[in-house]
Amino acid sequence: MVNKSLLKYLWKGLDFNRYCVVEIIPQDSCNAVIIMKSNDKTNPHWCLQYRGGGHYFDTAQQLLNYYNKREFKNSPTFML
Repeated sequence: MVNKSLLKYLWKGLDFNRYCVVEIIPQDSCNAVIIMKSNDKTNPHWCLQYRGGGHYFDTAQQLLNYYNKREFKNSPTFML
């Protein structure tokens, strides 16, 4: 469940029908990394959104590797 105080970081272009928000990780007062998981059981994948750009991954581990490579602030806390 997402902390309600973090909902301010979400924007209209996010597809909440296709994806479930797993975590919102603030980077500054205006921007956050949004980690989402596909709701499609036939095409499970992960999405990382940041400042309007989306990156898609087959596994959560691939997403975490990308996250760490980009050196975003704060580590994700969701469990694999």
